[in-house]
Amino acid sequence: MRMGTGHPLRDCKDTKIITPPQTKSKSHGPQQLTCHSQRNPKKSSNNSPCRWIVPPTCCNIVLLTLSTIPVDLKRTLQHIIFRLSVLLLILFSANTILAQRLTPNQTHTIRNIILQHLGKEANLRVLENGKAAFLPIGKDTFFNIHGLRYVFQLKGDSAIRLDKSIYHGSNFYRYLFEHDGKMMALGGYGMFVTNNNLEAFNAEAHEWYLVRTHGDIPKSIKGSGLRFGHFIYVLNNCIDGNNLNENRMDDYFYRLDLRNMEWSRYKEFRPEHRECVINDFFYLKDFVIAKGTNHSFIYNLKTQEYIYSDNDALGLKQFTGYNTNIHENKLDAWILDSLQTVIKDPQRDIDALWRENTKLAQPLILEPSIIQQYPQRFYGFFIGLICLLSGLIWFRKHKQNKANDSSLHPLVQKMLQHSESSLTQEQLDQLLEIAHMEGESKKTKRHRLLAMIEGQYPGLIERQKDSSDKRRFLYFIHKKEE
Repeated sequence: MRMGTGHPLRDCKDTKIITPPQTKSKSHGPQQLTCHSQRNPKKSSNNSPCRWIVPPTCCNIVLLTLSTIPVDLKRTLQHIIFRLSVLLLILFSANTILAQRLTPNQTHTIRNIILQHLGKEANLRVLENGKAAFLPIGKDTFFNIHGLRYVFQLKGDSAIRLDKSIYHGSNFYRYLFEHDGKMMALGGYGMFVTNNNLEAFNAEAHEWYLVRTHGDIPKSIKGSGLRFGHFIYVLNNCIDGNNLNENRMDDYFYRLDLRNMEWSRYKEFRPEHRECVINDFFYLKDFVIAKGTNHSFIYNLKTQEYIYSDNDALGLKQFTGYNTNIHENKLDAWILDSLQTVIKDPQRDIDALWRENTKLAQPLILEPSIIQQYPQRFYGFFIGLICLLSGLIWFRKHKQNKANDSSLHPLVQKMLQHSESSLTQEQLDQLLEIAHMEGESKKTKRHRLLAMIEGQYPGLIERQKDSSDKRRFLYFIHKKEE
């Protein structure tokens, strides 16, 4: 690195090569500093600047000023400074990757590219849209703005454009995700049309291309994209009225299986999902927010739960898709005044919001049963089935009684029409018309006729011993009530 004028290391003639004492440590030992002019004295002059070869860490520069410190103390400081440097490097790298922020130079590059199509609006658009804009694939991080097909690779402080696309503006609020090492975009709205496209970016051709899907494909896709494993679910699917009709919510929600690109659809059984029209979608690290005019859904991707509540109660009223940056699990709303000065509202920490409202959380059912999807039809069918079975039972019983009434033996009908409920044996013989018969013939005939009556009308006649004369029997007639 080249030192500036007036620096203690400015002139080589006044400077000695500093070689810190060697240490037995293999991993964190000090490194030697070398001056180019000392290596090649012939090319050196008193007025020539001295170029020092120094590893790009701050700890070695600090060691130059600590060269007079005792060896033991210096070794300890070397280890502390080295570890602090590594820790700061890790923290900085993690913040760059996880916080998903653009550097000023990256922001300037991206805005200049979109300026030719958006004009002044290019400076009014928020760029840091969290997972809706930043997409890590392997060790690389890519950037894409919803509604625009520009693709940038973020490297260090640079934003390198990869695509050859022109401005299309037809996939605002698309769902951005990675699959099989590719950047992919699902659905979106623009040019007064909501599409149902699945697009993938071809890094070799530097262009987007369509991916074929099959199954119960949605007619249009503009909703909350939730990914769990190899499934992508589309909830809160909004069917745009294209300024001709009112926007309305889809009666179904959908699932895309990334293994075979097959769609499945489920009847939306939750009333709030069918009634709350969504205007904006925010994709955070662990949450997805679908915001309507008065109410919002917050989906927790870790617990697979959701909260549905009033925007004022949740503190989300001021956040829109045009003024909100997303960092980790925080929303940062800002606007520009007439002087193009940024006015920031307080951040909304969705982690904290979830903890405050966890009692409102409901399980997110993504594969409902037929009964859950069609409860009214099921209950209607169930009630109808019960009525049908009851009717069949009544009809069968009524038909049987009617058939019995019309096909009964005359003797049975005579018994039913008899006014008395108990008969002596002589009275029974008179009804059976066997009183004229003698002895065993009468007894045998009586037995046959009673068996026939019992077969046609079970329980009609009951025989009991006469309490006043145990040698005699009484016959009781039991008529069934209609």
